[in-house]
Order: sequence, then C-alpha cells, then structure tokens
Amino acid sequence: MAKGTVVRAAAVKTLVVDETYSSKMLIDDTNSATRNVQLNMGIVAPGAKHPDHHHDEAYDEAYLIHRGRAMVRLDGVEHEVEAGDVVFIPGGSMHAIANLSETEELVIFTVWSRLPEPGANSVYDLRLQQWGRSYRTIDEE
Repeated sequence: MAKGTVVRAAAVKTLVVDETYSSKMLIDDTNSATRNVQLNMGIVAPGAKHPDHHHDEAYDEAYLIHRGRAMVRLDGVEHEVEAGDVVFIPGGSMHAIANLSETEELVIFTVWSRLPEPGANSVYDLRLQQWGRSYRTIDEE
C-alpha cells in the first residue's frame, strides 16, 4: 500500500517563470507515490494577464483560488472568481487567467488529472530543464 505525503509549501523552492508567474510543485511522482495527479501552487503577479492557451485533451485541470480575485476565461467566456472558488478546465479547452488586483498577488492551486508527459506543460518542462527534476525544497542547491 502506498504511503501518504505531507508537503509544507513554505519549504518548497519557487520556480520563477517570468515577472508575471511563479510556481511551486507540491505533489507529483518525485515526492509522493502518486501515479495520477499533479498539484502546483501558482503565484500570479499583481495585474498580470496570461494569454489563452490549451492543453492536450488528455489533461483535465482544476484551479482552486486560494487568495485574491481573478478573471478566468474558458472557451471565450469570462468569469470573475475569488478565494474559495474552483474552476474546472476540461482537456483541450482554451483558457486564460488574469489577476484583477494591481497590488496583491493571486495565489491558485492547479491540479492536473495525470502527470504531464514532456511537452504537455511548459512550466513543468521548464522546471525539469532548470533543476533536472520537478520538486525541490528551499534547503537544496
């Protein structure tokens, strides 16, 4: 039987993607016994807007809005969301997110329905390129 995993988000190394987005990989197959899920903490800079994009149909995604307010566009329809709201993004759907605050970070948790293969998630791929793996703690160099 697989053992559970507890991760202290404050101890996870942040990947700075660019001035608009940072990411902490919290759960995947490098630090837990999962074969089916990936959980990430995303930090969207104040006022940042990310363009529409989509993932392969094999990858459903969900956002849990942890802190802040955002506009989420799903297949051209805009929705205002706030802390506590959940967004389901079916694989293949066009989607985008924008932080509605000009002063506060937007913090979201993103959950993928399966572990990404190379090319499926550019942030995951960048983490592998820079670190050689997807999960690191702040104590590792």
